[in-house]
Amino acid sequence: MSHPSDTLDENIYLLRTDPPTKDDADEKGNVLYFCPRFGWYSGYFIKPHMDGTTHWTYLPHRPPALPDPAVESDTHFNDWLKSFPTKFEDSVIALFRLGWNAGWKRARGN
Repeated sequence: MSHPSDTLDENIYLLRTDPPTKDDADEKGNVLYFCPRFGWYSGYFIKPHMDGTTHWTYLPHRPPALPDPAVESDTHFNDWLKSFPTKFEDSVIALFRLGWNAGWKRARGN
């Protein structure tokens, strides 16, 4: 006869028989818990905060942060501005910047 834990997906563990340890947690000390009344939620590895929690598994790695669009725009603008052999006055650069920003937003669909 098979044991209920034998039919679990890979890396899903019964909380009462195989609780998580610090080594199982992410860098903030969290794991992914399962409570039948609520579903999956993250919580600190020492003790789930929802009564009735039955299982746990590893939290997936967080995806890398997306680049800040303003920083990306500034970088491209400054590279574009350096492509001109002439140095411009600040007032001219400000006008270029207005045009650049409008074009950048339009090109990005914002």
